[in-house]
Amino acid sequence: MTDEEYYEAAQSGSLGNRLAGYARAQMHQRFMELMSPDQHHKVLDFGASEFIEENANFLERRYPYPHNITCAGIGDGADIKRHFPEVNYQKLVPMAPLPFEDKQFDIAYSNAVLEHVGGKQNRLYLLGEISRVAKRLFIALPNRFFPVEHHTAIPFLHYSPGLFRRLLKGTKRDYWSKMENLDFIGYGVFSEELRSVRADAHVELAGLRIGPFSSNLIGFSNG
Repeated sequence: MTDEEYYEAAQSGSLGNRLAGYARAQMHQRFMELMSPDQHHKVLDFGASEFIEENANFLERRYPYPHNITCAGIGDGADIKRHFPEVNYQKLVPMAPLPFEDKQFDIAYSNAVLEHVGGKQNRLYLLGEISRVAKRLFIALPNRFFPVEHHTAIPFLHYSPGLFRRLLKGTKRDYWSKMENLDFIGYGVFSEELRSVRADAHVELAGLRIGPFSSNLIGFSNG
């Protein structure tokens, strides 16, 4: 549901879609720089998109060793397996322990997932689980201070989350008015939460770079 709703706001060929593609390309490049993966590294893509679109699944589209990727999501993964036949797929039970052994993966990758899991306690739980199963982490998500809200393309209103939710409730964007579907996470909150599970973690601004108003945040730990 989340992916389809998101790409309604960022339609193919639109300016928003092109900017989103640029931002994701920049983050993928940063992933390759920070993680320096090789043909032996096992990679978990936590929350891989099951909506196949030109700007989705950048990892699966561009990673040079797709056979080493395990995609994990709550759907059946049929479209992922059809479009990216070399990757592995693991269906997850929402908010249940990840079905992987401790440090099974060399790298855990996640993009645009943590803002959709239902608030702080769920984020901390999932961050702990991702940290448990992987030696190194690369986690990206929207920056709440980017002037245009990523999922609705509405400018500035999300700076007041309460007002954002009240005004969208009952409209065609009602889905995004619910905190369990969309939370707003800034640099300070993300840094604190990520470092509570990985003391060596770092957070940086990424994507469309405009200082503290940059489009995305990247958190990473090299173990």
